[in-house]
Amino acid sequence: MKRFPTVEKHFSLIYSILMLSSILIIVNLPNDYLSLTIMGILFIYGVLIRQFEIMYPYDPLWVNGWDDSLDRFYYFINYSIKVGALYLLHLISDFLPRFNIFPNQIPIIFQVLLILLIIDFFVYWVHRLSHVYPILWDLHSIHHSSNRLYFLNGEKRHALHQLLEGMPGLTLVYFMGADVSLISKAFGILAINMFFQHTNWNYNSSFWKRMICTAEVHRWHHRQDYKDAQVNYGAWLRIWDQIFKSSFDAPDSREALGGVGIAEEPHYPKTYSGQFFRGLKKII
Repeated sequence: MKRFPTVEKHFSLIYSILMLSSILIIVNLPNDYLSLTIMGILFIYGVLIRQFEIMYPYDPLWVNGWDDSLDRFYYFINYSIKVGALYLLHLISDFLPRFNIFPNQIPIIFQVLLILLIIDFFVYWVHRLSHVYPILWDLHSIHHSSNRLYFLNGEKRHALHQLLEGMPGLTLVYFMGADVSLISKAFGILAINMFFQHTNWNYNSSFWKRMICTAEVHRWHHRQDYKDAQVNYGAWLRIWDQIFKSSFDAPDSREALGGVGIAEEPHYPKTYSGQFFRGLKKII
């Protein structure tokens, strides 16, 4: 495939433009038909990132795989869970008491980023604990079961684990008094970062990787050996990994990454139902 070195040289700038534009676009979306509009934005950015994956892959062997349709199904299920939870909150918001302690007077972009910061903190800790306790690992292992990384892997999660990761932060910001539409926008931004975090696009995130959970650092979290994957749990900001001493990067040792997946389970189920019930084996 023909390469374009001048384009590759500017990948840091391209990543910056895409990442920042997605935040600004989502924050400024009108509230009418918000969920549908965010889905449209996700589709557009997903198509763009997918094209970069095809043209400039980190690993050419990861460009295509048998699990495309499975991962699309995961994305549909898990994004629907998010939308459903937010819609339910909207319906019952008039009946639930809320504490007006959220700073609704500050600019909307800062409200959205604060919501995202709080949600991200709880996602970090549920994720980290999921690598400690077997009952949680059984649910979370689905996310690690793929032997390749690409933009759709971010939503490859057990439905129950999706709820466990998202609900603590969502519940807290809701009862603090955050606007439900702004919570939706925060989840939209997080969803796009999941694209960037798991993509097979060989971009250079430059100084951003010191602050944001980019693919360059998150790939270390998906190493095949379980003991090597206990790093970089963050979903959006790297601050939690840095504060709680789980941050890792070795930019000059790309060959040290090796394969991704779960070396200890080479025969992991390959169907949605098989993975769903395997995740529940210690519960049922």
